[in-house]
Amino acid sequence: MVMMHPSGRRRILPKDAVVYAPGDLAHGLLRIEEGIVRLCLYLADGQRVIVGFAFPGDIIGLIDDHQMLTAEAATSVMVHESSSDGQENDAPRKIRLLSLALRQTYFVLAIRSRRHARARVAAFLLDLAGRRLGTEFRLPLPLTDLADHLGLTLHTISRTLTEFRRRGVLRQGRGRVFTITQTDRLREIANEGPLFASENHLPSFSPGITH
Repeated sequence: MVMMHPSGRRRILPKDAVVYAPGDLAHGLLRIEEGIVRLCLYLADGQRVIVGFAFPGDIIGLIDDHQMLTAEAATSVMVHESSSDGQENDAPRKIRLLSLALRQTYFVLAIRSRRHARARVAAFLLDLAGRRLGTEFRLPLPLTDLADHLGLTLHTISRTLTEFRRRGVLRQGRGRVFTITQTDRLREIANEGPLFASENHLPSFSPGITH
């Protein structure tokens, strides 16, 4: 569905719809107004790598010529597309957006560089909490998306969340609503610190990068 807007147009897409694909012409910037978009790379062997997620308020589609990634609706989404007018005064905004995207890329690389699955999951949960969601939020993504984003299996994701709940770091309510009950503890785990009291202690981790 497409709705006209004075400064562009709004598009409503159902879950799993393709927002844009590699090679598509980049006509302008897309602002996520509702829902979540996953940004994917599909490798030659068919493997899907989710390089990031765009949440309400985030901007995607920053390439000036053709798109490089596949953007898909992880949930039903509404995006606002603003046409690119090519004016010079638009350059500072694009530079700022590219800078934010680069910072988030560094953060994703930092998460995936962690050896232990629990550290990757903990860092992602802290990032979600840092996106103005607070320590209680509904996990808006299917676990398969989270697994492809963190480079883990679905079984590992489920097992790690279960362990967090069992150890009292995380509480889960109805509708996949999670509450981080021990934020400092989760930061330690995100920096590959101990999950058990008998393990060695490492410094805490703070995500520091949000959209």
